[in-house]
Amino acid sequence: MESPQLHCILNSNNVACSFAVGASFLAFLSCLAFLVLDTQETHIADTRFKTAFQLLDLILAVLWAVVWFVGFSFLANQWQHSPPKEFLLGSSSAQAAIAFTFFSILVWASPQPSPSPDLPSPSQPSRRFLPTDIPGLPGIPGPPK
Repeated sequence: MESPQLHCILNSNNVACSFAVGASFLAFLSCLAFLVLDTQETHIADTRFKTAFQLLDLILAVLWAVVWFVGFSFLANQWQHSPPKEFLLGSSSAQAAIAFTFFSILVWASPQPSPSPDLPSPSQPSRRFLPTDIPGLPGIPGPPK
């Protein structure tokens, strides 16, 4: 008789499934926290706080890249040691979780975008762009004579 309990399909190791869910949830919460801080960054005048905020952002990105690398290695190892054909349902979910951890490494380790010097910062008033600002363009033609 089958047990009505849920089983982790990654080598029946509940730690593997708990790690995947827990790391994903904590990464989501940290992203939400930084999203809120990013929206408030224009209202922060203290440059020391801004520098500390950017340093914390970099440290967390490196930390999450390491966590996802360890998670990918652990989940792939548990999947490799799983008995074949033991669980007919859920194998695609396990493969998707392993793929998610692999691509999360790439996302968290990718360089962070920096503001372009050509774009105005939110603290600067925006200036209208006119076609006469393009070098080599003679200007806007007037009405026909």
